[in-house]
Amino acid sequence: ASEFEDHPDVLMAKCRQLAQLLRLSQKTVAYTGAGISAAVIGQAARSGQNTVGWKADTRKAKPTFTHHALGFLGRSGLIHSWVQQNHDGLPQKAGFPQECINEIHGSWYDPCNPVVKYSGSLHDRAFPWMEDDADTADLVIVLGTSLGGLNADQVATKTAERSLIAGPGGGSGGALGTICINLQQTEQDGKMTLRLFGRSDEILRSLLAELGFGLIRLDPIAWPLVSRAQVPYDAEGRRLPAGAKRSMWLDLRDGQTVRITAGHNIQGARQPQYMHIGAARTYVYKGVRREPGIGQGRVVRRDEASSSFMLEIEGVQMRLGIWWLECAMRGAVEALPIVNLNPLFE
Repeated sequence: ASEFEDHPDVLMAKCRQLAQLLRLSQKTVAYTGAGISAAVIGQAARSGQNTVGWKADTRKAKPTFTHHALGFLGRSGLIHSWVQQNHDGLPQKAGFPQECINEIHGSWYDPCNPVVKYSGSLHDRAFPWMEDDADTADLVIVLGTSLGGLNADQVATKTAERSLIAGPGGGSGGALGTICINLQQTEQDGKMTLRLFGRSDEILRSLLAELGFGLIRLDPIAWPLVSRAQVPYDAEGRRLPAGAKRSMWLDLRDGQTVRITAGHNIQGARQPQYMHIGAARTYVYKGVRREPGIGQGRVVRRDEASSSFMLEIEGVQMRLGIWWLECAMRGAVEALPIVNLNPLFE
C-alpha cells in the first residue's frame, strides 16, 4: 500500500490541534494495532501459532518510543483507556497501567487471557469493556492499524460517527471524534476529526512538545524487587472491600505453587497447547495426551529480560507479566489471573 507523510508545517499544525483536543477530552481511548510494534516484534499476524514475519525472541522485545509516549500520557491522566490488538505486553513494559488496558485479543503475559485464535471467542470481560469504550469515549486515537473491519474497530468508528452528529449550537453532538495516525490511508479516513500521516514515533514526539512535556525518559520501568507481597485480594483472587482486616500474600518466588483463577478464557481462546486446561476430557496435541487440569502449577523463575514470571501450568509453559504483581499491590484490578494454591493471610 502507498504511504504518505504530511509536510512538516502541516504536521506541526495538526499536532497543535491534537494537543488541544487531548486537553478538552474527558475520556481519551487509545486504539492500536500491529504497526506500533512492528519495529521490535515484526509484522506477522498475531493469532494462533503463526510466526511468519516475527523477529527473534519476541518476549524480550523493548517498547518503542510510541509505547513510551502513550505510557507517559496514561500516567499523566491524558489517556484513560487503551484497547490493544497486540499481545506483546509492550504498553505495560512502557509503564501504562494494567488496569487501564484491554488486551482484546489476548496476551502473552496473562494466563487468564491467552492469545485468541481466529476460531476462538473473546474473554468475557474484554468484549463488554471494549463496547463501553466505543460507546463512551470522548476522543479516540488510532495508531498502527488500517481499520480493516475487525469487531474492535467500533472503538474508532462509533466515536467518529458520534462526532458527526450536530449538537446544541452546531457543535459535535456526542464526542470530539477520532484521530488517526498512520502512514497509509484507511477506508474510515473521511470520518476522522483529524488525520495525521506520518510515523507515530515522530508525531508523538511533536505532540509531547506541544503539550509542554518536552523530552521524556525512556528508562525501563522499575518493577518491584520483591516477588512476594501482601495484596488486598481473597483466596479466589477477587479484590477485597476497602477496610478489610486481612490481606493475602501473593508469593511468586521460584518453585511456589499457583493456580489460574476462575473466569479465564483458556477454552474460549482455543490455543491447542492449552486446551486440556479447564477441559472435560483428555486432549491430544501433537501426539501427546494431556489429562484435563484445573490450572494448577508452579512458578519456574522470574525472568527480568522479558519482565515476566515463567510458569508451568498443567505441564505447559505460560507467563505472567511482573507488572501484575505491582498492580496487585495497589489493588488496582478487580480480579487477579493467578493466586497461590494455599495462600497465606494476615
